[in-house]
Amino acid sequence: MSELRTASESKTVPESPRNSPVREGSILLRSARRSDAAAIEQLVSRSGVLDHNSCYAYLLLCTHFADSCVVAERGDAIVGFVTAYRPPGRPRSLFVWQVAVDASARGQGLGLRLLKHLVTQPTCQDIVAIQATVSPSNLASRRLFESFARHQRARCVEETGFEPADFGKDSHEAEPLLVIDWSAPTPTPHVSFTGKS
Repeated sequence: MSELRTASESKTVPESPRNSPVREGSILLRSARRSDAAAIEQLVSRSGVLDHNSCYAYLLLCTHFADSCVVAERGDAIVGFVTAYRPPGRPRSLFVWQVAVDASARGQGLGLRLLKHLVTQPTCQDIVAIQATVSPSNLASRRLFESFARHQRARCVEETGFEPADFGKDSHEAEPLLVIDWSAPTPTPHVSFTGKS
């Protein structure tokens, strides 16, 4: 697929310079880069749970949305990532598209660390809510967002997202929408996966 450019545009998409990497032990948390796209696509493929998209989709996320996508790097390997973006009309929210942690890095709370790192970056400090669609069978992701809601002392509620019929001829579970909003933190975080509240 080719990309149209004006004469004033550079031939490369610049990396995000505004977010700072953070090292936690052997893991480096940092903004995604163009060169991470292939490794992210391979990690999704290995997960066996997440929808597998083309490498081109991850290239777009790692360049156009680098400010809201983070990776966990150990040595030369990408062992986790979060891809997200600001939905149109909701500039203080992030829609988390995918979260994955490699089997070699599980059991260390890395998914939660990635989410926490993302919302504390300079380019995301105005964010007060995240949203994600998560299928009922993806228990690991549901537990992750539940933990993040508790960390933010926020409400986490389930709303209608995408229904099986929305996916056309593809056989696909429903994808309810999880909403975590900490614009008004609650003394006792509330988690509801049974419907609107």
